[in-house]
Amino acid sequence: MEITRDLIEKTAAYVKAKMLDEYTGHDWHHIERVWHTAKQIQAVEGGDLGIVELAALLHDLGDYKQYAFNEVKGSFVLRGMMDVLEIEEELKDYLVKIIDEAQYAGEATKKPTSLEGKILQDADWLDAIGAIGIARTFATGGFIKRVLHDPLKKPRENMGRGEYQFRKQEGTSFNYFYEKVLKLPGMMNTATAKAMAERRAKFVKEFLEEFKLEWKGEK
Repeated sequence: MEITRDLIEKTAAYVKAKMLDEYTGHDWHHIERVWHTAKQIQAVEGGDLGIVELAALLHDLGDYKQYAFNEVKGSFVLRGMMDVLEIEEELKDYLVKIIDEAQYAGEATKKPTSLEGKILQDADWLDAIGAIGIARTFATGGFIKRVLHDPLKKPRENMGRGEYQFRKQEGTSFNYFYEKVLKLPGMMNTATAKAMAERRAKFVKEFLEEFKLEWKGEK
């Protein structure tokens, strides 16, 4: 199937309409940033631009986390939305595979098998790091009623898929940076994303040090 600009634009408009009323940082603006970042990475690293764009635009529509972590239901919803967009079956299969492989799942996280999947994973993870990543972490924390910070609670190590999925609220938003966010730069697939991630991670580390000083009333 030829991926035309018309299909890309139709998909963007469809996703925007679906994602406007979302408040945890997985909104249309997140999708748009991932889309933009994925194109930046693809321009350097290669891969099929049309597939990269569609995957970036669609990657949160069937997010299993929105369906009680039911991956089958999430995939079914995503396929149904691609039916609306009249995406051909073979391309749907490939996009579902790319999006599935790009999901973060703690220690069970997969390394994508395609370059397009690696680019999507990198672009999505980059939005969890840096200034916007900080804002999204605390927005999600409030939404799931997770404690902001508790100095007596230490970051959890080696979180498996189940613990990451079902016990997020048992930690703290502050510790989440150590449990996931600051691990992401070392998990990036492409050299382009690694460089971007390191710069953003530096900002996060500086923020966390400032946070600790202010929490203790030392600054």
